[in-house]
Amino acid sequence: IAIIYFQEFSFWVLYFMAKQPRQTLLAVLKIALLSTSLPLIATNFYPVYPGTKQVNSLVFAHKNVKSNPQTTVNLVQNNISLPTEQTTQDNSNIESEEPESNWIEEEKLKIIEFLIEQLRWLILISILMGLYLIVFIFHPRWLLMLPTELKIPKTPITPQIKLFGGILGVLKYNPRVLDAWIKQYWATFEKKFLEISTIDEEKDYVSLPVELNGIEIDELTWEILRKDYQREKRIRLLIWGEGGSGKTTLACQIAKWTMKKQLQSTKHSQHLILPVLIEKEIDHTEDDIEPIMETIVAKIQEFIDKEQIITDELLVEQLLRKRRILLIIDRYSEMSPETQAHINPDAKEFPANALIVVSRIEEDFWSLDTKIKTLRFDGEKLVYFIKEYLKKHGKWHLFEADQEDFLRECAQIEGMFGKQKTVTPLLARFYVEKMINSKENNLTLEGSLDNIPDLMLNYLQKLNGKGEIETRSLYPTVTEDAQLIAWKCVEKNYRPSYTEREKVVEAFEGLGRNDGTLCLEYFEKQLKIVHSIGYGEIQDRNQIRFTVEPLAEYLAALYLVRENKDDEEKWQEFLAKVEEKLGHEEIQGFLLAVRDCCLVKGGEVQVPSFVADEIGKLTNSY
Repeated sequence: IAIIYFQEFSFWVLYFMAKQPRQTLLAVLKIALLSTSLPLIATNFYPVYPGTKQVNSLVFAHKNVKSNPQTTVNLVQNNISLPTEQTTQDNSNIESEEPESNWIEEEKLKIIEFLIEQLRWLILISILMGLYLIVFIFHPRWLLMLPTELKIPKTPITPQIKLFGGILGVLKYNPRVLDAWIKQYWATFEKKFLEISTIDEEKDYVSLPVELNGIEIDELTWEILRKDYQREKRIRLLIWGEGGSGKTTLACQIAKWTMKKQLQSTKHSQHLILPVLIEKEIDHTEDDIEPIMETIVAKIQEFIDKEQIITDELLVEQLLRKRRILLIIDRYSEMSPETQAHINPDAKEFPANALIVVSRIEEDFWSLDTKIKTLRFDGEKLVYFIKEYLKKHGKWHLFEADQEDFLRECAQIEGMFGKQKTVTPLLARFYVEKMINSKENNLTLEGSLDNIPDLMLNYLQKLNGKGEIETRSLYPTVTEDAQLIAWKCVEKNYRPSYTEREKVVEAFEGLGRNDGTLCLEYFEKQLKIVHSIGYGEIQDRNQIRFTVEPLAEYLAALYLVRENKDDEEKWQEFLAKVEEKLGHEEIQGFLLAVRDCCLVKGGEVQVPSFVADEIGKLTNSY
């Protein structure tokens, strides 16, 4: 019985060894020593010895069992002569003692056989424990070849039985094993992740003021985030704010921080993290795997550059649960309801314990531990932002000699938005690009930009200039085409979202043009302000969207102003649709863009004055 308990104890040792191998190494050695000595100890101290009349519990259990008499020893054959009375007495003693003595010997043999059998199991367990420890220390990745569970197949009379699922899972997906797997693919993964267009575009990070859990701070740093999560087992962030306020930039920077400095699981140890960015709609193709898991597995498969397909879904799930994957969900509020239904952090089975959700609105997930709101900034912070941005781009030398000119430019952009905190990082960045372009091309007579619609158009023209150089051909209708594509991305819900590629091509055909596909390729490959959603080659992906949401909103607003012009009936119809969609905070950006375009460009096409007034009332910006 003691050995049976010891065998059970060995399994628990395996479990704790997987949890804390260093602390249990001494215990394993003790078990191995004890396993070799226990049978001998048990045998020596067994309470029944030959030649005694002591009867243990086993004897009482068989007390009434009749034994066959043994053959009497023939003393005559041994040439031994004894007196008749003595012989009779000895024979009577033999007859009375021999059955009990032989039965005790048989029981002892059975116990010894039992101990030997248990000893074999103990030796086998000790060998397995030793092998596991050796592999665990020197080649932990090999443990991924272990089965997750042992199964007894289903029979006509018995169901399928799973054995040791929990223990084998702990041994196989130990944090040390997961870290070894990540380390194998780390270099390839990091290189490909940084090549993602979204990550590459947001590479020039300038610290900005944010609101962290309701408290405004001037600069969000890695030390602030790490300090709060050193003792936590879950890291779930919500980054929210208006379009162009730097949400995606901040999320990408946090991902780079985790790759460079790692997240600390404890105060004394660090582990690598693989950031996975999801910014597209989730396409579900398999029936036996969750759509979110299918997408994550596909992303990892693409980045690790491994020929063999990842079939171990449980491995990816353990990487998520043990914070070895930082899952970033970008543009959550602009995703379709179907995709949002697949991404629910509040669900019990949602595996990601290191998560960043980027949204335009303050999502009400109770499982998000920290909320970061991106803010606009005032004139003083604007000067700092522009200066740092120029330094990161290596363009500060253009303005360093003439500080007065630099301050005049900062004052001009500040005047575009007033003296309150109304400057967004995106618009400031667009203005800085205009400043750089003016300096590099000696455009001293270039007209000043004092409104946002013209700033957006200036940014588009700058991109088109580079595209024309690359393609060695002119694109005179880039502004009109960009407005059409943007409107198709905004038309459905009055917020930047995805649209079908075929719908855009059909819109071009409605204008008598057959070059819609070529236009989309130009905007995607040269201008890089449109990107495809889905998998496979670009031309095979059936959905597109704008990479910069505020740019899409202003271009769509310019298209709407150009199409409706002075038609009051069309504007009344538009305002009626807007009232139906009120309450959706994410449409505010587009409505403000329409109002700005009416005020700036409305005079050119005689837009009725009531349009800007009504939108101002609806958005509380009148």
